[in-house]
Amino acid sequence: MHASQLAAAVVVAATLLAGIGALVTLALSALQLTTVIVVALAALYVVAASAVGSRSRRWLANPYW
Repeated sequence: MHASQLAAAVVVAATLLAGIGALVTLALSALQLTTVIVVALAALYVVAASAVGSRSRRWLANPYW
């Protein structure tokens, strides 16, 4: 494994841990309707952006994007 791959894995793992910790803190501190709506909208945005971004295999194959 190259050093850049190891660094990328560490960054991804740290981001996941921070995100999960933030969601747990948010859920435990105050479970209100606005909290649920904001988290649901953020998740929907991530899913929609991923779907739109991976729609075109030809676009993904272009090395200049």
